Amino acid sequence: MTVAVTPLITRKLSSQPNQEDRFRALDRALARKYVYHILREQNIALERRVRQGSLVYKPRLELYDDPSSSRTTAILELPGMKSEEVRVHLDKDDTLLISGERRSRMPSDQGGDIKYLAKEIKYGRFERALHVPKGTMMSTISAAMNDGLLAVSWPRVPPGATASNHDSTTPQA
Repeated sequence: MTVAVTPLITRKLSSQPNQEDRFRALDRALARKYVYHILREQNIALERRVRQGSLVYKPRLELYDDPSSSRTTAILELPGMKSEEVRVHLDKDDTLLISGERRSRMPSDQGGDIKYLAKEIKYGRFERALHVPKGTMMSTISAAMNDGLLAVSWPRVPPGATASNHDSTTPQA
């Protein structure tokens, strides 16, 4: 048995772009322009929220629990901050809150029309919440700022608790 195969659609190849190709190019150009417009509007809205102080960011963090040590330690990146600009507070529900506000040191940022060629440094309010073992007291938490890094540590097992009846889960950032 012999079967003959014939093409259903034949398209003539030419060096001139046809109408369909032109519409595709126009569609791509309009889509690029629309995406650029949306991204620009989002960037303007984000900058406005940063200026108004309504945006709270989370500083980067390293949290480690060394089994050979009796303490758990968190290191937070806070470049340009002084220790008096950072607040460390223990909440009722065993949550350690680290907060503050990083302000720009540039006098032109306080107002005026400055044009940035690049703006990657985050300014404004920040907050980070860490869960500590139940029963941890503020007096057992230590914090020290050095070279833009805040080191906060607390006991793995709070005073008065024994290791056997203590929940040994790792704190969550």
